[in-house]
Amino acid sequence: MEPFEDSEYQEIMELARKFQDAVDNGRSVYFDSSDMQDIITFFLEDNDMYYCEKALQYATKSFPEDPYIRLLRSKYFTIQNKFAEAEKELDYVEANFAPIPELYIEKVILAHICNKKINAIELLNKSLSLDNDIPETYLLLTHEYLMDENMDLAVSHAIRAIQLDKYAADDIKSIFIDFSDKKEPKGQFLVGFFKKLTEEMPLFGSLWSGLGLAYINVNDYAHAIEAFQLQLSIDDQDMAAYVNIAESYFGMEEYSKAIEYFTIANENSGIPFYTEMGRCYFKLGDYENAMHYFLRAYEEDRAFNTYMNPDIIRVFKIQGRFDEARAFLRAHLQHFPQDFVAIECLLDLLNPESDAEEVKELCYTAINMMDSDLYQFFSFIVQYCYINNCPDLGVELCENYIDDPSLSDSIHYFLALLFIKKNQIELGCEHLEQAMMIDAQWLSADFLNIAPELQDIPAVSYIINRYSPDSLTVN
Repeated sequence: MEPFEDSEYQEIMELARKFQDAVDNGRSVYFDSSDMQDIITFFLEDNDMYYCEKALQYATKSFPEDPYIRLLRSKYFTIQNKFAEAEKELDYVEANFAPIPELYIEKVILAHICNKKINAIELLNKSLSLDNDIPETYLLLTHEYLMDENMDLAVSHAIRAIQLDKYAADDIKSIFIDFSDKKEPKGQFLVGFFKKLTEEMPLFGSLWSGLGLAYINVNDYAHAIEAFQLQLSIDDQDMAAYVNIAESYFGMEEYSKAIEYFTIANENSGIPFYTEMGRCYFKLGDYENAMHYFLRAYEEDRAFNTYMNPDIIRVFKIQGRFDEARAFLRAHLQHFPQDFVAIECLLDLLNPESDAEEVKELCYTAINMMDSDLYQFFSFIVQYCYINNCPDLGVELCENYIDDPSLSDSIHYFLALLFIKKNQIELGCEHLEQAMMIDAQWLSADFLNIAPELQDIPAVSYIINRYSPDSLTVN
């Protein structure tokens, strides 16, 4: 957990480069077991699997009695998602070597990655019985006791981890991420956990940050800001705190204050927050500044920031600048024709009648650029054609791709919608019946949710009741 000192890191990097040179030039160079552990760890952290594999081959052959080499081999397999091989390595260590605490740590980590049920607390207590000074054991126990909502033990193990390694506070802050998507009372439980930690260890900025994030998770932005301000009292150069304060003010709808803190982070962190500032100005109704920052975000990295298009188009639309919006998207698509979000934005701005050829061209461009799974785009374009009264285009597209396997459950629902829109009720009902015979569970998603009024047509209602009598409900 504790990062290498610069001199130590340089020494390990030199060892790794020396090993690389030996591999590349076929030279025989001796490394002891400790050197090989450092070399393998270096390559693992650098995600250099080629040299990592070479180092493991050398190490397992040269030091067959070193269990730590086998644990590193397990990590190597885990990184490559070869979980069965990783577990075999751990089983081998357990069967052939005297117990070591790191074995039980690795067993717990691997089990969590694989979503495998184990008695993690029992394994981690085995680790403690062999060595009670390993911070990672306490961190993992903290996680387990949080899962069990055992506040006192979670706090005590977190404190012990930090006592052994001050950098463990950073790892404890990140624990919040594992629980952030949980419903209440888990969110309030996390607040209580970090409150107790900050009371016990108030000089660790990471813990105040964890408390602030926990407050954000339960939408308590005022207390979140207090926590982040206390984080800044420990380190006023921590730009993440300024960003989190800005996000909290945004959540409170205090957009001017959010801009103030985003500006500080923007000027001092080396990371642009143009998008966030643009959204604050948009909320304030300052569309000129909103557009200024959205365009800056877009220009910062066009390929990466294609997701900015909806924000930019939103400003154009609210100002009634529709021609400029269309021109912007057309220019963008000249460089990024595969940007489906931009295609959808442009389609929304086109008139299906007067711009019929451009609409059709955009649709075929989007389909041709997709590698697989046309469902998402077809779901969008069928609704577009239905709402904008251009069902002929939708029918043409559906019939041209009726055999695509990713559309097999939905295509007849789509055709049913479109033919009924064309007032060809009988043909639409034929497709609806065929769709429900294939898979009735898609009725709501691909038919009723798009056009719930269609269930009032007697012929449609009859088919729905015949094949799925409980389906006359729009989700």
